[in-house]
Amino acid sequence: MFAAIDQRETMIAAMGDDPSMWRTPMGYFLPSSACANDAGMDFVRKQHSIDEVKRMLDAAKYGGEKIAFLHPTDQIAYHAFSTVVVDAFHKVGLNVQEQMVDWGTVVQRRPSKEPLDKGGWSMFPAGAPGPEYVDPMLANTLRSNGSKAWFGWPDDPALEAAYEAWIEAESAAERRKQEIAFQAACFNSVPSIVLGQYLPPAAWRTNLTGLVQGSAPVFWGVQKA
Repeated sequence: MFAAIDQRETMIAAMGDDPSMWRTPMGYFLPSSACANDAGMDFVRKQHSIDEVKRMLDAAKYGGEKIAFLHPTDQIAYHAFSTVVVDAFHKVGLNVQEQMVDWGTVVQRRPSKEPLDKGGWSMFPAGAPGPEYVDPMLANTLRSNGSKAWFGWPDDPALEAAYEAWIEAESAAERRKQEIAFQAACFNSVPSIVLGQYLPPAAWRTNLTGLVQGSAPVFWGVQKA
């Protein structure tokens, strides 16, 4: 499924064709972060053909099982991402049943572990502030500790072992080694499908001062001239 997606296409759909508004290719760390590395990056640097992805699905013994994709229509970026991703999935023969909902419904349904015919789900789009993907510790969507993991509850002891090894690294050199191992484990396990980094613009009036730069807008310290 990851191979079916062209990161660049998803970013252009949401942010336009100005490359200063997004960054691809992207692995499981921000492209500009100290943890970013080349482990597994050939996978996202290459555009996989439809026939190639179909062969991958055949090798994985995909049998047309239903995939319930929660598509939020009231979030501009998520709506754009979802449109491109679902189209890519359909092209390679995945049986995606797109459910057009609002974001509130996604938030309400994503804790459910029920089967699809009882309100369960398979996939939904999500984003997070960039600083959460500068190292393994803050990237909660990459944890794979079963019932304690993020929605979807991936359970992969190998990925968790890579996480623990990074936490326990006692030197900068060992930590770097484990960052590479962790990203390689993520590409092998795929706790989430990476679409890229998007950089929505911000604007404010010239008579405002004291705005704090960060991953989300905050208003303390702001003054109006």
